[in-house]
Amino acid sequence: MVPTLRSIANYVAHFTETIATITGVDIEVIDNEHVRVAGTGIYALKVGDNISSWEGIYNYALTHQETVFVENPKAHRLCHSCNRKDACEEKLTLCTPIIASGRGIGLIGLVCFNDADRERIMANRDVYTYFFRQIADGIARVAENESSTKKLRQSMDMFLKVTNSNASCVLILDVNNRISFINDAARQELGIHPGEYFQTVEIAETGGRRSGMGEFEIKLDDFQNNGGITRRIVLGHTITLSQEDLLYQKTIIFDSKQRVAEFFSSSPGDSGSPEILHAIVGKSPAITTVKEEIRKIAQTSSTVLITGESGAGKEVVARAIHAIGNRRERPFIALNCGAIPDSLLESELFGYVGGAFSGASSSGRMGKFELADRGVLFLDEISAMPLYLQVKLLRVLQERSFSRLGSNKNVSVDIRVIAATNERIPELIEQRMFREDLYYRLNVIPLDIPPLRRRIEDVPLLAEFFLERYCRLFNKPRMSLSPELLERLAAYLWPGNVREFENCIEFMVNMHDHGVLGVDCLPRKFRAAPPAKNAASPVPEPDAPRPFTGTNIIPLADLERLAIRHALGVFGGSAEAKRKAARALGISTATLYRKLSYRNPKAGSASFDAAH
Repeated sequence: MVPTLRSIANYVAHFTETIATITGVDIEVIDNEHVRVAGTGIYALKVGDNISSWEGIYNYALTHQETVFVENPKAHRLCHSCNRKDACEEKLTLCTPIIASGRGIGLIGLVCFNDADRERIMANRDVYTYFFRQIADGIARVAENESSTKKLRQSMDMFLKVTNSNASCVLILDVNNRISFINDAARQELGIHPGEYFQTVEIAETGGRRSGMGEFEIKLDDFQNNGGITRRIVLGHTITLSQEDLLYQKTIIFDSKQRVAEFFSSSPGDSGSPEILHAIVGKSPAITTVKEEIRKIAQTSSTVLITGESGAGKEVVARAIHAIGNRRERPFIALNCGAIPDSLLESELFGYVGGAFSGASSSGRMGKFELADRGVLFLDEISAMPLYLQVKLLRVLQERSFSRLGSNKNVSVDIRVIAATNERIPELIEQRMFREDLYYRLNVIPLDIPPLRRRIEDVPLLAEFFLERYCRLFNKPRMSLSPELLERLAAYLWPGNVREFENCIEFMVNMHDHGVLGVDCLPRKFRAAPPAKNAASPVPEPDAPRPFTGTNIIPLADLERLAIRHALGVFGGSAEAKRKAARALGISTATLYRKLSYRNPKAGSASFDAAH
């Protein structure tokens, strides 16, 4: 009796699905009667169709029992007589006949429908051709009811090595949950060395999801290591194969949380170079000191607290620490604590399980701490974090573990925390708005970023840097700055620091097309500001103590209240006005709202807003 593909249709279907998942392209299997026995992608719903009316590539391969590799379907001579040539969307076709007992019983074909897949297959043409021949031989042996396990295993193992270039991890288990195949990417992620044997592998869903992928815990029971157990949390999806197949029972295609985190990271992994310090423009003694401190602390994992006024460049410094440090190949995850409502901040930091709170996704979600595992977590505006979360953050910094909202399972992380604030935390501690113990835990390495007015000598360098950037960005000819303009820029106090300075240069490049930029090119508010009498003279700090006349002492709380009232009187009471008022006061919007909602015990129950 001649073996047929239809007799092993279930096996072929499961095996085809596995191959398609690994290769990322559509696969179909046709028998010698031109009936589609199995297919994936667009062919999955067309299994059972008879394609005997098709001429061309498949017909040639079946008739001549030859492997056919066509780089450009439609243009190939075998496609000239095909009656579906005009509707064909294929970019590349590879098909190999399945020969059992000396007769062709069908073929297996690979089809690409986009240029990216086509280029990937073309780059490994010989490998894919050889692999599909081996797969065809393996299917033929199964059809003949002969054992071809060893040959098929070697072919699959060879092909999995090719998939290492895609960086996805592939693990195939047998019916006893033992490893049948594993590629190098999966070995590296799971910590399995070649030749090591794990008795069992357990794969369990945790219920979490991220970026459309399920979260799984992979547990490896290593009986050669005194019964030790290796656990890994990964993101991916599984495919359950035929229950009748003893060799291939389950496949998991996954990525590590580290790789997924790179998609959310705002800092590329290959930016680690001392050249990154050039992004901190300036040669003044103040900024040179900062650069030297960055070099000294970059290679450690100690927590850093960056202080400085709004717009001084705190996040640029944090990125530089990450980029030249020993975690530069790991993710840099940034979170602005002042930009997220208190009710959502905890879930953003620590994640949650499905149904943890009203409105939560049923599949759960990873938090920033997990995404930053083995990398750097940058917490901007740390002073805006509510007190109840400060307690949990302190615990995480001490124990390097936490639990998601709604879960009692601890998650361990290896992270470096860099925090930043434009407020004076000791003053917040006195007002009982910030925990003293958290401050000491964060302030292991204090790093103060000088305001622009304390490094006026860097103004020409900054001006040239931003001028060149925006001329190139806006595709405009190179401009220059007049000496009078540079003098005016150096004389201004720059309450918004480098951010405000950059915006000023961007405005001038927008408004002018070429030539020398003069004082008249400045935005209106800068032209209206009177120039300093002596730009080289020290500029007093805005918060420097000022003498008071008489013996009347004004409490600091009253001064603060007056300052807030005045700012709101200038800008108004709308949400946008309050954001402007917060910027003018040098505090975050969240801090302003918190101060507005503060109740003075001596004022009864009247809220701060009642004063407006």
